[in-house]
Amino acid sequence: QHEALLIAALWGNRADLSFQLQLSAAAADERSEGILVDDSALLWSALRSQDNPIVCVVSDNAGRELLADLVLVDSLLCHGLAAEIVLYVKPHPYYVSDATMADALAVIQRLRAESRPQMSRTGDRLWDAVRSGRLTVRTHTFFCAPLGFHDMPDELASEFTTAAMTLMKGDLNYRRLVGDRHWPATTPFDHTVAYFPSPVTALRTLKSEVVVGLTSEQVAELDASGQRWRTSGGHAVIQVRVG
Repeated sequence: QHEALLIAALWGNRADLSFQLQLSAAAADERSEGILVDDSALLWSALRSQDNPIVCVVSDNAGRELLADLVLVDSLLCHGLAAEIVLYVKPHPYYVSDATMADALAVIQRLRAESRPQMSRTGDRLWDAVRSGRLTVRTHTFFCAPLGFHDMPDELASEFTTAAMTLMKGDLNYRRLVGDRHWPATTPFDHTVAYFPSPVTALRTLKSEVVVGLTSEQVAELDASGQRWRTSGGHAVIQVRVG
């Protein structure tokens, strides 16, 4: 189930609540179309290899996307793939749809109030995780600064060093992670994120020109399609650096 929920979180606001909680294997395969790089096996292996792993999640948008993120958080906690999760939100919207502390709490309470038992139980588990400290929601002024993660302050970088894995959500966080530059698309992902203080996973739908980690064959085929594949939101990547 966590594999399907990872795909739901990847596509963000394309997925409604019913999809996230009741996704079938066939539907997951259908959603996998358009994923140019899928390193999810590395993600699961990295988490399973750790005792009591801490996972950091850097959120992107509120609404359905944050809902998908929190349902994934619940799954990671329930299946023992994370002992503790730190969810990072913005102190205030840098862009109008950005997730904040109030949004995270509102989503959990909305789930708890659901009439459908599967959904309300998810909300109750998340609320219990907040109360017990297994789920912490944090913010930092850096998340609203016009800077890449190369330039994050030392105190924020030190928080990521404790993580077995950091999940970076969304297009802007991807650009901030790899560097908002005109990289050749075949540049290795590991090369661009080697500085990051923890293993890192990018869950990103392509909505801007920046992309790395593709093969030359992929780039040639996509460029020949005549589509604006870098910016249309029709393609995505799950890219992982573990070492």
